Amino acid sequence: MNNSARNSAYTKSYNRKLITGIIHREPVSRAELARKTGLTRAAVSIIVDELISDGFVVEKGVAEAELGRKPVLLDINPESCYALGLNISRDKCSLGIVNLKGELKARKEIDLSSAADAGEALKIISEEIKRMHLETGTAPKKLLGLGISTPGPVDVFSGTIINPPNFDMWKNVNIVGELKKEFPCNILLENNSAALALAEKYYGLGKKFSNFILMVVDTGIGSGIVINDKLYRGFGGFGGEIGHTSINVNGDLCSCGNVGCLEVYASMPAVLKKAKRIEPGISSWNEIVDRAEAGDTRFLEIVEEEARYLSAGIVNVVNILEIEAVVLTGDIFYKHGIIMDSLSRYVNERAMTRKVHRVGLYASEIAKNADIIGAATIVIDDFIRLY
Repeated sequence: MNNSARNSAYTKSYNRKLITGIIHREPVSRAELARKTGLTRAAVSIIVDELISDGFVVEKGVAEAELGRKPVLLDINPESCYALGLNISRDKCSLGIVNLKGELKARKEIDLSSAADAGEALKIISEEIKRMHLETGTAPKKLLGLGISTPGPVDVFSGTIINPPNFDMWKNVNIVGELKKEFPCNILLENNSAALALAEKYYGLGKKFSNFILMVVDTGIGSGIVINDKLYRGFGGFGGEIGHTSINVNGDLCSCGNVGCLEVYASMPAVLKKAKRIEPGISSWNEIVDRAEAGDTRFLEIVEEEARYLSAGIVNVVNILEIEAVVLTGDIFYKHGIIMDSLSRYVNERAMTRKVHRVGLYASEIAKNADIIGAATIVIDDFIRLY
C-alpha cells in the first residue's frame, strides 16, 4: 500500500470513528454531524449510509425544527454489537454482557474458591465465558471483545496484573495473554477505577464533563482520571492512584511502602476500625451513617473526619489538574448527603480554584452493575474512541 492509499484509509477510519462517537453520545441529524465534524454533507452521508448498512446506526425519529422539513435523527443501534465485561475483585468475580448503550444484558457470578492458583481460576473463567455465549445465544461475530477490570496496579499495555495488595493469586499474571489463547478477540485490561471512570464518561454523570475524576472509596481508594474526554493513564499506565498520595508525611506505613497515604486513613477498613472502637459489633458504613443520622455524635464525628481526609486527597488532585468535577462511588456514599455536604464544603474552601469556580462533587448514578458495565466499556471505548 502506497502512502496516499494509507493516508486515505486512515482518514476514512478516523472519520468513521469520529461520526460513530458523536452518534453514540446522543441522537443527531446528518446536518448537525456535518457542522460538528467539519465534513461536507456528502462525506457525512456516505459514512452514515455505511454505518446504517453495517447495522451500527439506525434512523430514529425527527428533530424539532421551527421551519421547513424536520431533520431525521440518527442513533446507535444498541444491539448491533456487544462487549463482555469481566470484573475480578478481592472478594468476587463477575462476568456479563453489555450492549453499546451500556445496558446489561446478562450477568453471572463466578465462584473461584476452588482455584488453587491463577491457572485454575482462568480455566474456570474460560468455561463460564463459553457457557454464557451458549446460554444467551449471542453471535460471536457481534463481539467487540472482552474488557477486564481488576484492582491495580496493572500494566495495561502488556495486559498484566502487577501486584495489587491482598491479591496474591493474580500477582504478575498476564491475564490478557492467557485468555487470548482461548479467545482470539480484542481483550483489554484496566484497573477497576479507570474502568468505572470510562463507564461514567459514556453512560453517567461524566457525559456532562470533559475533565473529571471518578473516585472509588472501598477496601482501597482509587480514581480514574478523564482529561479532555480521554482516560488519562500516565506514562506507564499507573496514573490515578489517589489513595496512595500522602496526606501525612509522618503518618502510618501503607501497604504500598509510602507513609501517610490517604488509603491508610479513609478506606473502608480504616473507617470501620475506628467505629469498632466505639461499638465492636459495627460491620458496615451503612450502620455508621444510620447511627450518625440518629444523632449519635461519636459517629457523626467519624463521618466528618472521613470528609476531611477525603477532601485532602481531592484537593491535591484539583490543584494539580483543575478538573471540573469529582464523581464518587462506593458504599461510603450510601445516603450520600450526610457526607457530601461536608466534603463539598471542605474541597471548595481549600482548592486553589475556589475564587474562580466551584468544583462539583456528585455521587455516581450508575452504581448498580457498574463493575461489569465498567469492564465492558473498556472495549466499547476502544471501538469508539479516536486515536
